[in-house]
Amino acid sequence: MRWTRKSIVAAIKKLHGAGVELNYATAEAQHLNLVRAAAWHFGTWRRAVEAADIDYESIGKYRRWDRERIVARIKELAAQGADLSWRSVSVELDPPLAAAALRPNGFNSWREAIAAAGLNINEVARYQLWDEERVVSDIKALHRARVALSSKAVQTDNQPLFCAARRRFGSWDGAIEAAGISTDDTRMRRSIPDSPPSHNGAQGDKATRAKTGKTANATKPPLEKPKAAKKSGAKNSKRPASEKPGASATKTVAKAPDKSVPKSGVKAAGKTTSAKPSAPKSGKAGTTGRKRG
Repeated sequence: MRWTRKSIVAAIKKLHGAGVELNYATAEAQHLNLVRAAAWHFGTWRRAVEAADIDYESIGKYRRWDRERIVARIKELAAQGADLSWRSVSVELDPPLAAAALRPNGFNSWREAIAAAGLNINEVARYQLWDEERVVSDIKALHRARVALSSKAVQTDNQPLFCAARRRFGSWDGAIEAAGISTDDTRMRRSIPDSPPSHNGAQGDKATRAKTGKTANATKPPLEKPKAAKKSGAKNSKRPASEKPGASATKTVAKAPDKSVPKSGVKAAGKTTSAKPSAPKSGKAGTTGRKRG
């Protein structure tokens, strides 16, 4: 069969009327001669289909995304209550939608696509998007409300803001300075009173007393050392051997003589003494030994 432009258009309309898929992959697999003839006479298969007054996007296996279709799909997902944060849509929910929204014929950002659908990104996204403008705006609002803006206070009370500030400005102090606030006004400072109250109960009172005791002792004059005792006094202060504790009673008894026993039968200091017989008393006591004349 000799193909002409007219016969090609007629064949395409006939297939479309019969409900045959006319996307390029299916047409090439089932109608290879028609596809080659269309490419020869029209340059591409798409141009041949459009010459038959058929919307190629409606028959394509992969529909092309335009701004209207992107907005319609976003509204459809929002009606379902889906999480429309960028991470959720691009990874799990509808990756083709996320990719199409950032193409040249789409939108400049995902936030802009959400706004084109008449939605607020902070209301439909589970994970809020923080940019530099929002970080600065929130810090100024907290400062006007006289909320503590120290690093420790914000980490405790508003951790998302603190983390976003560090991502966008490198540090919390950098975000504070970007908001036109002095970092000295935001730091927490503790003033130490002259006599701080005790917060530890008995332990605090004990520490306070110990501290005051040291101060009082420091003001007292040093005590004089007692003079060393004389050697003679030291010698006199020694106890006799008999008075020392632990001395045996038997030794003491051995040293003391027993008065009930006669001297002649007593062993003194380990020596035995024999008693001499006493001389009989004479009646010549008082004589001087002179001869009487």
